[in-house]
Amino acid sequence: MSFFKFLLSLCVFMYTIPGPIIRFPEKQSVTLSFVGDCTLGTQKGGNGRGTFNWYAENNEPDYFLEKVKPVFEEDDFTIANCEGVLSDNPLGMEDKGSPTAFWFIGPASSARVFSTSSVEIVGFSNNHMGDYGTKGISDTIDALEAADLTVAKHNEPLYLEKNGITVSILACRLRWAGNEKDLYKTLEEMVANSDFQIIYPHGGTEGTHQKDAWRETAYKNLIDRGADLIVGTHPHMLQPIERYNGGTIVYSLGNFCFGGNTHPENRTAIYQCTISLTSDGVVLESDDVVPCYVYTGSSNNYQPVPVAEDDPVYQKIYDFMYGNGESPV
Repeated sequence: MSFFKFLLSLCVFMYTIPGPIIRFPEKQSVTLSFVGDCTLGTQKGGNGRGTFNWYAENNEPDYFLEKVKPVFEEDDFTIANCEGVLSDNPLGMEDKGSPTAFWFIGPASSARVFSTSSVEIVGFSNNHMGDYGTKGISDTIDALEAADLTVAKHNEPLYLEKNGITVSILACRLRWAGNEKDLYKTLEEMVANSDFQIIYPHGGTEGTHQKDAWRETAYKNLIDRGADLIVGTHPHMLQPIERYNGGTIVYSLGNFCFGGNTHPENRTAIYQCTISLTSDGVVLESDDVVPCYVYTGSSNNYQPVPVAEDDPVYQKIYDFMYGNGESPV
């Protein structure tokens, strides 16, 4: 080989040596879905025809959330509020001072309503958790955990880690003005140990689409103290979303799979948000709602279903939740 050919082949070889491969990391984000009140039982455990417990006896657990399961399967975590007791044991009702009060209870097997439909996390902090005393509380937690669900217990922060992001969730009750101050110390702990802090409170006036003034103040106080997102339950009706001081407040998601009433208001929504690591830190990058009916037909069949986008109710719910409508009904 001539010297010229040698130099040419050497140049070709050096030119074809690959340089360092620069790999851009996939975007670090976590997508969460939240739904409102899920009562997987009935008043005092009744199982008459048409009640939730009757449906549970005559259907597989995946019946109840089968219409919304495809939505849940697209996220990283789905979070629901379990409002009521799940137990197969004979339990005494707590004295509520009124014979017309409500005591909700369903079989332990109904915990699988959640786990068979891609719900991973269940908040258990509400005014019906103690309907059957401390034994009812422990039985419910046992039933949920036996169904492979993670329980966000009353006033105990839950930490989730995925894709390099740590999210904390606090299921709690807020019953009156100033009650939020009891959460400040726990919120400080959450801020110190997570990238994004979520409060999942239960409280407020039932049966109204309007937020309580005291709750607005309480929720904004929590945002000022470090909460990034607040998703409320208990009013049994939808209440709108508000942005405040870099945080987001969903005042109420209403009912979802609700065994407490055969004719609840037939409007609800799934709230979804994507939390991402950006140059500004971990932030709520985007959010959306999936408008849903609580049931289909003339009375509650305990099977929430997304509203079709060409249904006028879809836009009505969507506009109301984002502050562009007076009512979702």
